[in-house]
Amino acid sequence: FEARDLAALFRWFPTERDVLQWAGATILWPLQPRQFKRLIRDHHGPDPARELWAVMMKDEMVGHFQVSFNRRLRTAGIGRIALSPERRRTDLSRPLMRLILSRVFSHAWVHRAELLVYSHNSPAIHLYQATGFTLEGTRRETTPIENEIWDTHMMSLLRPEFDKRTERE
Repeated sequence: FEARDLAALFRWFPTERDVLQWAGATILWPLQPRQFKRLIRDHHGPDPARELWAVMMKDEMVGHFQVSFNRRLRTAGIGRIALSPERRRTDLSRPLMRLILSRVFSHAWVHRAELLVYSHNSPAIHLYQATGFTLEGTRRETTPIENEIWDTHMMSLLRPEFDKRTERE
């Protein structure tokens, strides 16, 4: 993922609600290139703190995800997972998650992959559970938007669980 991919990515999220659902509260609305250019800089170097990925089919970006790393805790935080609007509700979500997990666990030191998902996002929760994630708990009323306050679920997948699933596939 590079700065040239920003315009396409920004078109995928036309409202503040869409951005909050996808990126959480740390990415501000309206989307601004400078926020992402800082994240892109974190991706470079021999031992990056974060990875940003564009998922390509031919010359089209069809997906995006980010991974943050904590070597001390042997943890990878997966976030900002998205398919382009034209590719949503297709059969690409599971292959995208398999790609993400393969990337995450390609780092031999990673023991735990974790993510946050809003509790009302049933399709994402179902996908994460289908790819091996376990619901660990709920942080109640974490994210206010308009007249609502969303709850946040924490989910995780451990390396032995990933390895076992990978063996079966």
